[in-house]
Amino acid sequence: MPNSVTSRDDEQERRPGAVLFVYTWDLALAILALFGALASFAGGVATSTGGTARLPLAVQVIAGVSAACFAATLIIIASLLTRKRAWVRQTQIGTLGTAIALAAISVVVGAIVGNGVDGPSLIVTLIFVLLDALAIVIMTERRVVSFYDQPASVPVYLWATLAVWVGGQVMIIIVAAIVH
Repeated sequence: MPNSVTSRDDEQERRPGAVLFVYTWDLALAILALFGALASFAGGVATSTGGTARLPLAVQVIAGVSAACFAATLIIIASLLTRKRAWVRQTQIGTLGTAIALAAISVVVGAIVGNGVDGPSLIVTLIFVLLDALAIVIMTERRVVSFYDQPASVPVYLWATLAVWVGGQVMIIIVAAIVH
């Protein structure tokens, strides 16, 4: 009869080690997103003329809450990566895929409206996109997929944080395009 320590050791052996990278990346992104939430209150956005356009306080608050929701989503998912529920893996993939899409849309809209795309910002964005893509690839690896085998539904609070994050980011892209 196995004791609880043996059962935990067996589960640790079966848990894919590559998930540790995803966990670390989630926490690093969450910390950066919290800095982004604070940076939202800087009061302005860079324009194509080289200056900054003042943003209303309401836009700053929405941007801050959006970044905080992204951080909260990542922290929730990272804390649950050791659980075997299938929704954790699917939500991880969906969140990082959405982050990639929002980054690409932001760069494209910035280029279209004339805000320009400077080299360093583009390189940093590409690095983040590549690391997000690597985390998605890890989460689709065969051993990882087989680890997350328990069916369950995504909690409502996680859907809410995702909706506020995505809605806020879309608003920021639109406002940046308007004030260029």
